[in-house]
Amino acid sequence: MTPAIAAASALPATLTASGTVSGGEAILFAVVALLTVGCGIGLLTARRAVIAAVSMIMIMLGLAVLYIAGEAPFLGITQVVVYTGAVMTLVLFVIMLVGVGGDEPIAAHSTATKGLAALFGAGLIVVLSAVVWRTVFPAATGLADGDAATPQTLAAVLFGDHVVTMELTGLLLIIAAVGALTLTHRQRVRPRLTQRDRVEAKMRAYAETGAHPGQKPMPGVYAATNTAAAPALAASGEALEESIPRVLRVRGQDLELSDVSPEMGAAQRAGRITSREDASVGRSGMPAMPGAPAPDVVQPLAPAEAPADVADEPADPAAPAQKEEHK
Repeated sequence: MTPAIAAASALPATLTASGTVSGGEAILFAVVALLTVGCGIGLLTARRAVIAAVSMIMIMLGLAVLYIAGEAPFLGITQVVVYTGAVMTLVLFVIMLVGVGGDEPIAAHSTATKGLAALFGAGLIVVLSAVVWRTVFPAATGLADGDAATPQTLAAVLFGDHVVTMELTGLLLIIAAVGALTLTHRQRVRPRLTQRDRVEAKMRAYAETGAHPGQKPMPGVYAATNTAAAPALAASGEALEESIPRVLRVRGQDLELSDVSPEMGAAQRAGRITSREDASVGRSGMPAMPGAPAPDVVQPLAPAEAPADVADEPADPAAPAQKEEHK
């Protein structure tokens, strides 16, 4: 093996034979760095929490790519598995539980406050740019195919040279977990209602205010749609608001009668769906149970079967003749 080949084989894979960064690595770093910085700006300027979380995920993925390109595959995989796969997934799950609709409330600031914040931001950018510009970076040497980034080496460094820092970090995480549990814990203000308590409360409300104790009406079903956002119609032809689920009504996703059935909406506005207002509806006799009374059903009975001893006797053909003689 010639000395040139031996020297080239000893250099890291991301460096050329002359010891400089290769063109492919430079392009990869430029693309990933631009995407990471763009996602960082999006993280700072996002008005919705879900967009900020997605931007953070893209930042962590970009860092993982840079770790792997820098011959530190263990750090890259850890970045993907621990931070992107576990921490940010948990953050997104919490955001989905809380809700993603609408913009987050942002406090209104005066023009002077905004100008002062912009001035400090510009000053920070100038200082950081000057520090980076005047810093003398060492020559790129690589990590010798990642030998210095193995789990054994990282464990020796973290829990050998920086054991106090790691212990303090673990203590900080435990304090944060306990604080989160304490802040989210809620004391029950009123005792838990059982099913019997709920039934008694409904019956008291019916006796006092006439509120229907049964279940709420189901959404309307029309020829054009059977969505849950369509209202049902009362006997008077009016749309029942309670027939639409409360979640859809709060979000403003409920539909008007004219949206699902223009003909029915026009008839309602014209007052043609009022023919059943004065109709007398029979009741079954139970409280708050309208409807036709229960029908009186006459169930036909099957003829009584003959006793087993009589049914088993053989028929005698001479019996009718004997009865005629006795007459």
